[in-house]
Amino acid sequence: MRRNLPIGAATTLAALLLAGPGCPEDPPEDPTPVRLAAADAWVRISDPAVDVFAAMRPPEATCDESGLFADPFTQTFEISTDLCDYVTVRQPSLVALDPGDVVSIHAFHYELSAPSPAEGYMALAIDGEVVWEVTVAIPAAPGPLSGQVTIDRALPAGADLQLHVHNHGANTWELVSVMPTPTK
Repeated sequence: MRRNLPIGAATTLAALLLAGPGCPEDPPEDPTPVRLAAADAWVRISDPAVDVFAAMRPPEATCDESGLFADPFTQTFEISTDLCDYVTVRQPSLVALDPGDVVSIHAFHYELSAPSPAEGYMALAIDGEVVWEVTVAIPAAPGPLSGQVTIDRALPAGADLQLHVHNHGANTWELVSVMPTPTK
């Protein structure tokens, strides 16, 4: 024989079962990544005195700025090394960083070729310190490049960001994003 609970009791029982023991009303939100750099704000550094990567600059390096392109639709920054074989670009960071924040860097290179085997290099410096770098043997098939950096000190919004790329050959490198995930 089936017994029916009064409507009020059934509603209360259902609410208690759905709530469960110790469940908060609203779960905490995951930190939302934000952009640390804007694709269209990178500016080429021509003065070696402010280029964190100046020691890597070969004497025959050339850079025609038409080899640098910010895509307004994808919000990516592209470097074509057939026009600019050595470049460091900079911009002020868009947000402050706290110790423990994680900065994710996502990049991509198209097929890499050169007249003879070589290496390509891409790196990011924050406030004068190289925090992420990758070297890729050339030739190479297209591929993603990524990494994460945990920030060890407080950095204000406006901290100097420098992105660097160099290689031999007519190749294309693309910075997809630099995004911090705050710990708070």
